[in-house]
Amino acid sequence: MRTLLVAFCLLAAGAASAAERPTFDPQIGAQLSLGRELIDAGGQKRTLGDTLDGHPALIIFGYDKCPNLCGLTQQAVASDLKKTTLRPDDYRALFISIDPDETREDAIAAQMEIASAAGPADLSSWRFLTSRDGAGAALAGEAGITFDRRKGVDQFVHPIAVIALTPAGRIAQVLPALTFTPRDLELALVEASAGKLGSVADQIFLLCAGFDSSKGQYSPAIWAALKLASLVTVVGLAATVLWLTRRGAR
Repeated sequence: MRTLLVAFCLLAAGAASAAERPTFDPQIGAQLSLGRELIDAGGQKRTLGDTLDGHPALIIFGYDKCPNLCGLTQQAVASDLKKTTLRPDDYRALFISIDPDETREDAIAAQMEIASAAGPADLSSWRFLTSRDGAGAALAGEAGITFDRRKGVDQFVHPIAVIALTPAGRIAQVLPALTFTPRDLELALVEASAGKLGSVADQIFLLCAGFDSSKGQYSPAIWAALKLASLVTVVGLAATVLWLTRRGAR
């Protein structure tokens, strides 16, 4: 269902006329500015560094009044985080608005929308952040995300993904919207924490796994090795059959 929703929204976006196509080019290791000031749903001004407060985080850039994928992505992340073994106190989940016109009231409304999906305990890890000076949009730009504002319909056209951020503000991993699993979110946070979060099993899995960017998921390296071995076997068998065919024809 998530995949179908993504495909539908991509088709709709492709059909719309665009003055400039938004870009999506997040780079692993890119540094976000920790000093940019944001406003939380409580009306408090905090820098990104203060908001992280030494925690790894999952960040979604979008806007609170988005009628498309933003809310769906928030709901999916909130629901999937509940299924992980991580404690809400150990990480942050940030939704940063790229719209400088949005207010803390918009952030409160968006926060209330995911309350049931997150549950009381996990909701404590979430921060819905706005900015009047364009700090949210600037941070999105640092993460390699640009957007196009359609003033005629008062909407933004923008890419969306879940970005895992280290406590120092560096991009550790990027998960495409709505293709992730609870395990992917957990491993992304474990990876972003540099091994400070997660179980022994998580650490071992990360050592034996790789991130498949074509699927946006963590996959055990042994699967890739088995696929390669299967391919080599098939090629070898084909070569053997060809050799035997040519030999029999002599």
